[in-house]
Amino acid sequence: MLKIILPSIMLLPLTWLSNNKNMWINVTSYSFMISLLSAMLLWQNDMNILNFSLLFSTDSLSSPLIILTTWLLPLMLLASQNHMKKESELNKKFYISMLVTLQILLIMTFSANELILFYILFEATLIPTLIIITRWGNQTERLNAGLYFLFYTLIGSIPLLIALIYIQNLTGTLNFLLFPLTFMPFNQTWSNNILWLACMMAFLI
Repeated sequence: MLKIILPSIMLLPLTWLSNNKNMWINVTSYSFMISLLSAMLLWQNDMNILNFSLLFSTDSLSSPLIILTTWLLPLMLLASQNHMKKESELNKKFYISMLVTLQILLIMTFSANELILFYILFEATLIPTLIIITRWGNQTERLNAGLYFLFYTLIGSIPLLIALIYIQNLTGTLNFLLFPLTFMPFNQTWSNNILWLACMMAFLI
């Protein structure tokens, strides 16, 4: 995972240290290289999990999401150049930094093994997304859109947090790698449907 996260982190100094003339070319080409590097995650079996640590790993479900995340950054950079041409150089670099930060947080979110770490990283993606919406949104209602986005997501994720705390108290762990080693006393009752709905509500919103 460090093979993808560290190059993504290096996009930040590359953005701020590049001269104004070559900044878009440098960041876009380097992000395309990261996208090609992430393609190696496709070559794993369905049952094979690439364990990077106790906190981060990828499987056949998370790998396509990580690859999609790394491919979205260069495409967003290509699509944003015309929109950002009237902005100052400082605003351009800050905008690219927000996109890079969002990519780093999403990669860590999709590869997290610990559910509470997944929740924290999932909520952390709200910060750069909110800044991008409210600062560089096209519509005049972008402030209201950002406010609704923040509160809907936060309110919708509260049931998820409660469900995670309940699962932690019930099983003693929230780590995917330790779930097979723990006894899962989940009875088939109507309360399990509420627990499932609480876990899904944040993503449905």
